[in-house]
Amino acid sequence: MARLHSASLPTALLAAALLYLGQQAFVAPRAPGLRTSDVRQLVSLRANANSVSTGLTWPSPEAEAKLREVDGIKLYPTHAWSDDMMPILPASKDIGATPVIIGVAADSGCGKSTFLRRILGALGTEVSEGHTAIGDMMTVVCLDDYHTNDRAGRKATGLTALDARENDFALMGAQIEALKKGKAVYKPIYNHDSGFKDPPELLQPNKVMVFEGLHPIYDEKARSQLDLGIYIDIVNDVKFAWKVQRDVQERGWTEQQVRDDINKRLPDFSKYVDPQKANADVILRYEPSDQGLPYLKVKLIQKKGGAFPMITLKKDLTLKGSKPGATLKMYDQDWYGNDVTVVEMDGEIDMDNMEAQLKEIESNI
Repeated sequence: MARLHSASLPTALLAAALLYLGQQAFVAPRAPGLRTSDVRQLVSLRANANSVSTGLTWPSPEAEAKLREVDGIKLYPTHAWSDDMMPILPASKDIGATPVIIGVAADSGCGKSTFLRRILGALGTEVSEGHTAIGDMMTVVCLDDYHTNDRAGRKATGLTALDARENDFALMGAQIEALKKGKAVYKPIYNHDSGFKDPPELLQPNKVMVFEGLHPIYDEKARSQLDLGIYIDIVNDVKFAWKVQRDVQERGWTEQQVRDDINKRLPDFSKYVDPQKANADVILRYEPSDQGLPYLKVKLIQKKGGAFPMITLKKDLTLKGSKPGATLKMYDQDWYGNDVTVVEMDGEIDMDNMEAQLKEIESNI
């Protein structure tokens, strides 16, 4: 992955935010379902009253007849381009520094939104409403926007959104590269409410740009532009427990429906999403506690020699007061052929004494 060339203000602020996250990672996580207010703070208002289907599926003779190419970039008509749109164009202003580019990868419903909400909160950035979350110094792009087909199109192809063939990595990589060079782009929009591809939106570069979704570290072109790649790794037992809590409550599913949905996605997840953790700089991994669920073992796995300061412990800690309590320790290990340092917490912080215990953790970092 690309490395940072200067200790710019955005880099310093982001490093502070990541340090904050290192502390907060060990607060007992909740299932990653979000309230409407949370979604509006983090992402955009995704609904579009004028959302309509293109009626196209890629590949098909109808779509191929409408294919355009600009500067070597194929503009699939399933993205609902208008004739006057260019995939890359000059920015409206110079932001004065090379944007810091971050990728956050995980399966759907595995905590990306919670992670990014904490980062935005730590940075104190204000987010404007729109499809994409744009703050005064940070922009968060949902990579679902680069799905080649809409919901009906994927039904026609028989492929899932996790499948690499259903994602426009060529456009994604070219536009991430352009944004890092300080250019603007017309970025596609996937409307989660309607399931359609809405017309692309004009996106300007920002000091920090986060690309979150299923595949930010998958494609070599996109991965090469990242200053930091983060993977949120939820083992299946924890994923099932979290998705049951979310989908039973919010969608009215049964536990068996949740399990069937996870199992249906598992082959594509294992092939296209999970391998990214081998190339990530930081992995936030959730496993069942040694004392069993619902308690968790949380691991902050950090590649040595990364672009940002590594979070380490001065000594092992034991936190008491709650059942089961918590232990924190640090050790080195091999992670897919990479030397890493792991900070691990097993158990749960005493929520009645959380502030004091977080200060104890902070003083030991």
